[in-house]
Amino acid sequence: MEDHDRVLIAGGGPVGYTAAYLLARSGIPFTLLEAGHKIFDDPRAGTIHPPTLELFASIGVTPRMIERGYVVPNYHYRDRRAGLIANFDLGVLAEDTPFPFRLMLEQHKICAILRDLVLAEYPQNPVLLDHRVASVTQDENGVVAAIETPSGPMSVRGRYIIGCDGGRSQVRKSMSVDFEGFTYDERFLILSTKYDFAPHGFAQTNYIADPEQWCALFKVPGHDETGTWRVVFPMDSNTPESEIFAEAHVQGLIQRFQAKSAPYDIVHRNIYQVHQRVASCYRDGRILIAGDAAHINNPLGGMGMNFGFHDVFNLVEKLGRIWHRGASEDLLDLYDRQRRTVAQEYLQRQTIENKKNMENKDTAAQERFYDELRGIVADRAKQRAYLRRVAMIDGFDRAASIT
Repeated sequence: MEDHDRVLIAGGGPVGYTAAYLLARSGIPFTLLEAGHKIFDDPRAGTIHPPTLELFASIGVTPRMIERGYVVPNYHYRDRRAGLIANFDLGVLAEDTPFPFRLMLEQHKICAILRDLVLAEYPQNPVLLDHRVASVTQDENGVVAAIETPSGPMSVRGRYIIGCDGGRSQVRKSMSVDFEGFTYDERFLILSTKYDFAPHGFAQTNYIADPEQWCALFKVPGHDETGTWRVVFPMDSNTPESEIFAEAHVQGLIQRFQAKSAPYDIVHRNIYQVHQRVASCYRDGRILIAGDAAHINNPLGGMGMNFGFHDVFNLVEKLGRIWHRGASEDLLDLYDRQRRTVAQEYLQRQTIENKKNMENKDTAAQERFYDELRGIVADRAKQRAYLRRVAMIDGFDRAASIT
């Protein structure tokens, strides 16, 4: 086993690479252990909210992100039949943040930005691909991660481990915690196309309610940086993937959403199960979790990845005080209280509410909701208060208020 005076990171996704860069900048050695052999570029998270941009600005990364992403100053809430219900102007947040917009940038590009910074600036810290953390044990002085590698099993020792290894986290499964919540009956289907929906009046971010089949529409830079649109639909969990991915079915879905004379060129299709869960604790001694390992949610609102970033910025700041200044490890309990509380109060509540609003089958209740949205966008003060919540500013401030 190698020198153990370091922090182990399980998972080389956006949260894991962020933790790595923050630790390195704080003068804390780390070893990053990633199960895959590369950064995977399948369509996943792609929304970055204002508080996250502020955090990355504090370490000089936000300009790199903005250079590669799309600045989105507004988003639409629509009804599939009635059209535009409300156009939300994120510019009303200008007095709350220097970044009054969403940034659309795919998570694999964020990973690459942070990985390149880590490798270029802190090459003394190992980044080990094809190294899957299978389990973790601990004693009073450190942790031992059992690793599966192409060359066979091995062990790595560290002072702490941060599990950033996703919703099926082996680090979390090594802790004495529960992963409480539920799984939706539907799966989410993502279709990606180069077809430009903007001439049809759509914003770059759109939530489209419908009692039979809601959908969401987003524009991200795409592999060639010229723009790719993602359309998200709910799918019955009992339908085989072969039927869902069949070209006739896919074309029928997207043509019913926005008809055009020629077939759509679908450049990528992906489907996944959706959950709403929060770990019962983010700390078990020297074992810590962040990001999807600690909380998972439906993607409507683009909050999950951002919450993971907020987790590790909070956690690494506390680890720095413990590592360099001899602060009490009680700070790790404060990390748990701050981040788990807002995951329950904001992340879960808001994302569950987002989905319920989009699929509401009660016509009268839906129209009351639409009237509420129209009233919000017609009143600048109301819109600012509403957007502070959905842009994650209130949740970020709430976490900071917990002692």
